[in-house]
Amino acid sequence: MKTILFFQYPWRLWRARLAGIYRYAGKAGWRVQMVEHGLTAMSVAGTLRFWKPDGCIVERSVAELPGFRAREFRDVPVVFCDPNRALFRKPILGVEHDSGETAAFAARELVSLGLRHFAFVGNIIPREWSARRRDVLAAEAAAAGGTFASFDPGGSDCIASFFARIRPWLRELPRPCGILAANDISGDLVLQACRMERLRVPDDIAVVGIDNDEFVCEHAVPPLTSVAPDFEESGYLAAQLLDEAMAGRIRAPVSRVFGPKAVFRRRSTRIFRRRDDAVRHALETIARRACEGLTAAEVCREIGGSRRQAETRFRAIAGRSVGEEIALARIAKAKALLLRRNVAIEAIHGLCGYESASSLRRAFKRTTGLSPRSWRLRKTHASASVDDRTTGAASGGSLVRKE
Repeated sequence: MKTILFFQYPWRLWRARLAGIYRYAGKAGWRVQMVEHGLTAMSVAGTLRFWKPDGCIVERSVAELPGFRAREFRDVPVVFCDPNRALFRKPILGVEHDSGETAAFAARELVSLGLRHFAFVGNIIPREWSARRRDVLAAEAAAAGGTFASFDPGGSDCIASFFARIRPWLRELPRPCGILAANDISGDLVLQACRMERLRVPDDIAVVGIDNDEFVCEHAVPPLTSVAPDFEESGYLAAQLLDEAMAGRIRAPVSRVFGPKAVFRRRSTRIFRRRDDAVRHALETIARRACEGLTAAEVCREIGGSRRQAETRFRAIAGRSVGEEIALARIAKAKALLLRRNVAIEAIHGLCGYESASSLRRAFKRTTGLSPRSWRLRKTHASASVDDRTTGAASGGSLVRKE
């Protein structure tokens, strides 16, 4: 049985990568050991002496930590995930995200909305992948016959500086405009700046992020549409590449590439073709209060007119009934809570506006085809594998055994 070290640093999406590693490890009969490098004082060399691994997989965030030295791996085969090759003196084995293809995927989503004006907001800290995404969107905008603008947050030395610079830039954009943010964090900041400027999202500004970090996207106001890279596939590819290296089938540096998986559409790109301020306010009310026991009758009274007239106006704009909109908002909240493993399933119904756990279960299964418990298990499969076999997590070390 081979022991494989997975060097990672706490990051919102590393669990998807780990799921792919486990998928391959299950076939190969590996024992996978997580190493939360940077949270303990142990060096790479010390970690290798302790675990005596057959191979290693290393996250980019680990390789960028101060004091990290790739040469400490010596003769142990190692694969780097999304490496910054400028940090390495020698060629390496790597699995890399095709930022260009993912940006093109996101750009096509914006073009499909019928927009003709496009813009890009870069990562808070300048990165080469952010510049690549900017350049691809510029090319896609030109191909669609549209205009293009770009905002570089690089000159922002604090968050207040960022907002002070981006707000006048947003005001000058032609409307409606589709913005691609370098990632979900930047996308959420764009949405906050739009609220400060009283710009309507998505009518004036439609926003798409990248990563589909559900914690960020579902809690953004409005919820953020995002493109999900196939991080799970990247973990599988990294494990596959490491297996080939350990078997001696690779004698020269190799790079494997993964791309986008899907676009997850939320209200930041939901453009309404007709204007009805009463319905728009009703939608905002639902977004704020759906989980507080809000009823369709209350919403219809806010819209005005008879119940039938209000429902007709609402459906013409939103594409669904008031009740359906409330139900979707509640299910979205339930999903966000299910992703938090410290929240008991039995407590979720009350936090989402349902009278009982059984009513949540019926609504959830009608929408997703799964029970809340099954949905959580599917979404957090990697997390469950980790948590069920973990020791020493409080000190930053996690032990994972695959027998």
